[in-house]
Amino acid sequence: MTREQHDNEAETIGKALPSGPKVAVIGSGRFLGHDTNEICIGIGVQLATIEDLVLITGGISGVGEAVGRSFFAARNRYHLAPNTYEILPRGSAEWDYGVTVVGGDTMEDRREVLGRLATLYISIEGGPGTAHEVQVAQTRGATIIPVARTGGFSKEVYMKVGCPSPRLVLQWRILDDCEASVESVSLAVLQMIEALILKT
Repeated sequence: MTREQHDNEAETIGKALPSGPKVAVIGSGRFLGHDTNEICIGIGVQLATIEDLVLITGGISGVGEAVGRSFFAARNRYHLAPNTYEILPRGSAEWDYGVTVVGGDTMEDRREVLGRLATLYISIEGGPGTAHEVQVAQTRGATIIPVARTGGFSKEVYMKVGCPSPRLVLQWRILDDCEASVESVSLAVLQMIEALILKT
């Protein structure tokens, strides 16, 4: 697909999504860190408390599924609209939670489309695919929140992008603190998302 096709596909998907703030979760397809799964679950539960938030994932196992499933389940417990979307290329099987949305013909296309759908991206672990998504998102002016303590590309991007706001320095430091509890990391991500949503 061409850049114009990626733009058009992302625009079409964006118009079909609910009107709330869009947050995308990107990262590894399998967990590398000993507590990454718990961090993902905690982040999903925390984000679910933002009433109109729309969560978007890349539709793969690992980081996206862990955050997406926990977000989806928590939204149901809170009696809120699920607002959970997985972006996958044509021909992919649908997930058993949330809404699976077609985005592109290949996984590379899907990364291009996903990188155009949100204003805020949470990066957890990650490799070359995550790097691709971050590059696309940054080109569009999106903000990246990398959970650096999980390693992978998230550690690299943390060192490059810097804290998005002077008001969030404490939370930003927690993202890179290997001694911080899962609860502290999850809460730091929530506080950053809430502050950045109010700003945008």
